[in-house]
Amino acid sequence: MKILKFGGKSLANGEALKKAIQIIVDAQKKDEIAIVVSARGNNTEDLLGMVFSASNGESIEEPLQNFIAYQKEALPDLSLDFEYSELFTLLNAIKTIGFSNPSITAKVEAYGELISTKVISAILNKKGVRALRVDAREIFVTQKGKPHSIDLEISKEKTRNLWNTIEKKTVAIMTGYIATDNDSNTTTLGRNGSNFSATLLANFLDATEVQNWTNIDGLYTADPNLVKNALRIQSLTYKEANELAQFGANILHGKTIIPLIEKQIPLIIKNSFKPQNPGTIINSTGLSKGIKAVNVIKDCALISIEGKGLLGTIGIDGRIFNALSNEEISVRLIAQASSERSIGFVVNQPDAGKAIALLQKEFKTELQSKDVSNISANEEIAIIAITGRHNFALEKAISGLRKNKIWLHLMTNSINGEHISLVISKKDIVKAVNVVHNQVFGAIKTINVVSLGKGTVGKTLIQQILETSEKLIIKRKLKINIVGVANSKNFLFQENGIGKDWEKDLENTTTDNEIDAILETLKASNLENMVIIDNTANKEIASHYETIARSGFDIIASNKIANTLPYSIFESFRETLKLKNRHFFYETNVGAGLPIIDTIKQMVLSDEEVIAIKGVFSGSLSYIFNRFSEEDKPFSEILLDAKKQGFTEPDPREDLTGNDVARKLLILAREIGLQNNLEDIEVVNLIPESLREVKELSEFESKLNIVDDYYSNLKSKLNSNQVLRYVGELNQNGKMDVKLITVDKGSPLAGLKGADSLIEIYTSSYGDKPIIIQGAGAGAAVTARGVYSDLIRIGNVL
Repeated sequence: MKILKFGGKSLANGEALKKAIQIIVDAQKKDEIAIVVSARGNNTEDLLGMVFSASNGESIEEPLQNFIAYQKEALPDLSLDFEYSELFTLLNAIKTIGFSNPSITAKVEAYGELISTKVISAILNKKGVRALRVDAREIFVTQKGKPHSIDLEISKEKTRNLWNTIEKKTVAIMTGYIATDNDSNTTTLGRNGSNFSATLLANFLDATEVQNWTNIDGLYTADPNLVKNALRIQSLTYKEANELAQFGANILHGKTIIPLIEKQIPLIIKNSFKPQNPGTIINSTGLSKGIKAVNVIKDCALISIEGKGLLGTIGIDGRIFNALSNEEISVRLIAQASSERSIGFVVNQPDAGKAIALLQKEFKTELQSKDVSNISANEEIAIIAITGRHNFALEKAISGLRKNKIWLHLMTNSINGEHISLVISKKDIVKAVNVVHNQVFGAIKTINVVSLGKGTVGKTLIQQILETSEKLIIKRKLKINIVGVANSKNFLFQENGIGKDWEKDLENTTTDNEIDAILETLKASNLENMVIIDNTANKEIASHYETIARSGFDIIASNKIANTLPYSIFESFRETLKLKNRHFFYETNVGAGLPIIDTIKQMVLSDEEVIAIKGVFSGSLSYIFNRFSEEDKPFSEILLDAKKQGFTEPDPREDLTGNDVARKLLILAREIGLQNNLEDIEVVNLIPESLREVKELSEFESKLNIVDDYYSNLKSKLNSNQVLRYVGELNQNGKMDVKLITVDKGSPLAGLKGADSLIEIYTSSYGDKPIIIQGAGAGAAVTARGVYSDLIRIGNVL
């Protein structure tokens, strides 16, 4: 025999009910079956709502009529006059006395399952399937004083006696959830009790299999409503399933698994809306070792008892648990620290106030003597429960939480290592469960990105990410979710990620784009692995990097300003990054997409002494002087062409001042440990002196003939074997210069083409033979790609 249990959503009116009926019709053709049903749709909630209304003296006629109408929608000619009359009488009695006790409430609730059996059996009989209704209250009896615990011997005997009277080929449709006590009062089996009813029936009848038909594809590695990339679990052992049931898996009742273990009856959880899907099977063998799921338990409270009298005192734990167990308060987990003279344990949140009162009474003498200094409850906590064995699960989980600035109140690990509980603040629960799930499963990792700056580089980067996101997921199991874009006027924030129309959305948003307001929005979102990308040249944003790091976010910047601020500020920011365990990547600060900074970092880490650095650092100026040295064209024509192609800043004077090259040289100097500032660098300004005080760009461009004369004169002094190059140089004495020099055509610097940069790194090991890094040093595409590479690097270390 097989037992098929159907949940409420699987029996709701419409397509759900049709599919469930078809599953039953098909199953009875192949096997001997029995059916266990829950109340249909939201019927249990509807009935409890009517109890609440009646208790408050409100009319229940209309909601009761609506309730009956819902049932008849499935089968219009079905008579429910008796059920209507009984419910009307019960609810009016509650209304008259002004309250309902557990027994009366259970009797009202029972009609959800009773009507469900009536509807299902009537539909099956119409389809030619002989069906018989079974009221579980006739066979399932609870233990005296324990409303949710079944008296196994009596219930087994009653069940077998009843089933012996059922004719072959008849499908029994039994109510789930309800039972009766020793005094014949209706009672219930608690949350998800219908599952318990089904596995009890399977045990009593020696069934070969239990099928639990629900509205989901089986058990998942996490709640899919919280973790979008949760995976279906193919198979679990009874022990693993029981752990999940105890720690938050809503689909399983805490006692569901126990009746199956004795007789090794497999349980299959399947989706009645997609019956072809395999579901999750629970049996004695499971599929493999390792982590099975990460669950959340939200409604918890952390009880703390502190005091000097706890240290070394025998029997404290016993007194605590006796006091709580006498009032049926369950303790989920406990941790004790003798050095701190404290005991912490977690109870269900509704029990917190009662637990505090009981403990204050139990330790009244110790509180008066100050041996116990404090008994308190923190009701703003939740538990992340990791089920399954994995040697590194705890380390990975804690590391991920720490990186996302989520702190632990308490932590426990079971003796056999198959269960870990992490107690965190309730406000962090969504972020925390995603972080832990991704850490322990190595599932698709999500990086949530806010892009500051919608200029050429910023726009190109966003386009690159949107175009390659699917490939990145497949290749690296890394999802980059751009949740925010800010420009000088607006801030667009979309928690699920921007789409192809993001520019239009940005124009239409009215969200505050001040950096502090942006950070507050991001903190409130609870998104994991948040990265701020700065593609501006904004000093105000750069000055907030330390605040960004303190907020728990990582930073990527093509903006060079933060790395060239006064050394004291630079050093303070670096200390904050270490303190908060944040990442700051800025490879594009020097050489666009070239790996210059990373190369020098690796040399320093390997204790290679860098003694000098020299090269063409500016791709825009490289482009200008490469062409000017080779072509018979005015300097201004080449300058304006470089601007048009996006190699220079919108105001090309920012390139010509040499300050950009100076910043890049300073950044590399600080990478090798020097503590210089910008004013320590001697910079040759490429703007003729007579034009340096011109304020407006238009006026400057109208006087470019002066620039042409200036550079024509310089070029006339070169011989046929010489070219001009604008270089930055850090020599062995630590002196730094940015200047225009003449080089012979046979040198590496003279061989540059287009907007290439070339950096020569001299080290103690390589002597006068430098390490040369050469490649495209300017352009939105290569700079954006360099930022993208930094983003992927962050994904690898998160």
